[in-house]
Amino acid sequence: MRHVNMQGLTAPPAWATKAKRTLDAVRAAVAAGTKRTFTMHWTEDAVRNLLLELVGDKCWYCETLIVRADITVDHYRPKSEVLDVPGHPGYWWLAYDMSNYRIACRHCNSGGARYNGVREGRAKGSQFPLIGGTRARTAADDLDREQPLLLDPAHHSDPDLLGFDSAGYARRSNTPYSLAETKRGLCRADETIRILALNDSHLVPLRSRLMREVGVLARYGDKTDIQQLIDDKVGPKAPYSSAAAMALALHRACDRPAAAPTTATTPTPAVDPARSRVDLQDLLQHLDPDDLKAGITLTGRHEKKVHQAVLNHEGQINVLGRPWRTPTTAARAATGSNKIDGWDFWRLTIAGVEQTLAKFRATHFPPPAPA
Repeated sequence: MRHVNMQGLTAPPAWATKAKRTLDAVRAAVAAGTKRTFTMHWTEDAVRNLLLELVGDKCWYCETLIVRADITVDHYRPKSEVLDVPGHPGYWWLAYDMSNYRIACRHCNSGGARYNGVREGRAKGSQFPLIGGTRARTAADDLDREQPLLLDPAHHSDPDLLGFDSAGYARRSNTPYSLAETKRGLCRADETIRILALNDSHLVPLRSRLMREVGVLARYGDKTDIQQLIDDKVGPKAPYSSAAAMALALHRACDRPAAAPTTATTPTPAVDPARSRVDLQDLLQHLDPDDLKAGITLTGRHEKKVHQAVLNHEGQINVLGRPWRTPTTAARAATGSNKIDGWDFWRLTIAGVEQTLAKFRATHFPPPAPA
């Protein structure tokens, strides 16, 4: 995912006039309490082509090229309903607002992605969870008071929260957690990866191969024709270009001259109790290193079914063959439920005593006193 700049994008006058008439009819239906009818003006070339000009024929979420398939114009804020928010009418007043449009592939918008042959990810669809703030329910409400959970490619800072490891897996970047994330115990990047299945079996090897290619090409980047190949791979319209750009930045960082040796000792990484509300990084020091190296088994129960995971020495929780940084997203990936708190769900055994991750955390990082 990379930032898509929609500043200054305006709808064609003829399209805007037609869309306004349809929206007026929807508004009248809302006022009368009758059925709303949305004419799909957003599928028309007049609008879709403007969006495609920004980053080419690729999904704004997973960056896969959309070849010989319908190009979906997704509503970032869903127009008809909001899944898991009973009674919400959807953001119907944004149905014909171009600032609410995103180009999405079928998998990101409707589902169908797979991991090792197993269908996964609920896809975006009509999901629009918040991590904080006040949800808008009418056209008069202020959208800026909402704090969306899903990363938005059109928001200037959201794509910076997503990174990639050398194996091609999408993961959270090193950006510190926001106050809303620590308060809710959720990681926006992890939840976006889970819901959109950004680490499905097709995407990971494609990213990994691309990152290796960029690394090899970067060794000869001083040659004009090689540099052109690199530019083609990291350009905004190229598939998976954010992963390619990360591989290039990593190569350049490793290629810089080493700093002069210093006699200063390496500082111990700072412990952040707030971070422990989201992930396990700072809690690893309280676990046996040998146990972590072998992998510590975690178990959780949901709807009479027992789920297992393995906590490794990097603080990752491996579920069904995939690593997750945060207990809550790992639990939701295991169960398919959007409502589980992983700290209460996962249990581990220390010195023969089984306890939840929440209890383990409270032992070492007591919750802050009420203000």
